[in-house]
Amino acid sequence: MLTAPNAEGRPLFAAKDINKFYLEHCPNIFPAVCKGPLGWLKSMMGPKYSGHHLHKVVKELLGDTRVNETLKNIVIPTFDIKLLQPTIFSTYDAMRDVSKNALLSDVCISTSAAPTYLPGHHFETKDKDGKTRAFNLIDGGVVANNPVTHANTLTRQASLMGAC
Repeated sequence: MLTAPNAEGRPLFAAKDINKFYLEHCPNIFPAVCKGPLGWLKSMMGPKYSGHHLHKVVKELLGDTRVNETLKNIVIPTFDIKLLQPTIFSTYDAMRDVSKNALLSDVCISTSAAPTYLPGHHFETKDKDGKTRAFNLIDGGVVANNPVTHANTLTRQASLMGAC
């Protein structure tokens, strides 16, 4: 969200604004949960939190902004739980493959979906031929806690292709 543009083409958030965002929204994103036997049983059946408030806030803030519209080049790792493989979203890939030019809100929600805390996120995009591509994604930390390696690889690819 730090690289998403606001209406004036400036960053939607500055780094100094992130604490305020979390202090304001964390109580609703991570509400108190039921403890005791019922809470323990519920925790065994799926994610601890619903993610509804997080989804609402992220979609409101990012609107129709897509991956290729970010102010800086980005690399965001996710993991597709149906295909059992990493899915990396980057500015470079979004320019080359329209199906990877997803809504930034969908990508942010997906990479935030730590499986024991927040549910996975499903969304669809279209490829250049109009065919639907489905994504069923969870937390990028499953595959890349530090996406620097992926960023270096993409930088090299872009350099070789003359995109940098």
